[in-house]
Amino acid sequence: MTISQHPTVCADVDPAPELPRGARVGRYIVLERIGEGGMGTVYRAYDPDLDRNVALKLVRADPRNPDHRARLRNRLWREAQTLAQLAHPNVVAVHDVGMHDDRVFVAMELVDGTTLRQRLADEWPALPRILELFRAAGRGLAAAHDVALIHRDFKPDNVLVGRDGRVRVVDFGLARAVAGDDSLGPLAIGSDATASGA
Repeated sequence: MTISQHPTVCADVDPAPELPRGARVGRYIVLERIGEGGMGTVYRAYDPDLDRNVALKLVRADPRNPDHRARLRNRLWREAQTLAQLAHPNVVAVHDVGMHDDRVFVAMELVDGTTLRQRLADEWPALPRILELFRAAGRGLAAAHDVALIHRDFKPDNVLVGRDGRVRVVDFGLARAVAGDDSLGPLAIGSDATASGA
């Protein structure tokens, strides 16, 4: 499996239709859907400008509340901008952010691997390896804190382990905003915290 597949789906979000192979999202060409969850849909897509595949996440928003949608778009945009400034081996790399049919998309590093939850279930490695995996995730979280980003939904489903063994934390700070349970309050550590703010 490639990229994370999130098992939770929020009932209050826009169930946008699946994009077909060949659809364009910005400059990206959709190849296939690889994940579905409470925050949106993740596709494998091709970036013709840089000749590489990416993970392309289209984020859902509450269609019943236009004000919520607008604030969520702005918030996601700021977070993606901040995350794009963070270069750390234990945080998924964000390449681009944009709009598609009134929805925010985030183009990210495509990780060939699986979630930490799935890795533990499939292999149940020895305790030292389990600690090593979680320490690596912790280093990613600490690096994010250094640029004023809080994850707010850290769990094994939001950690990817590549085939190369490298751990990457994904989905920073988005879940509570999408679910609408924080009134779209401050995104990160401090209400205006941006490094340039996914």
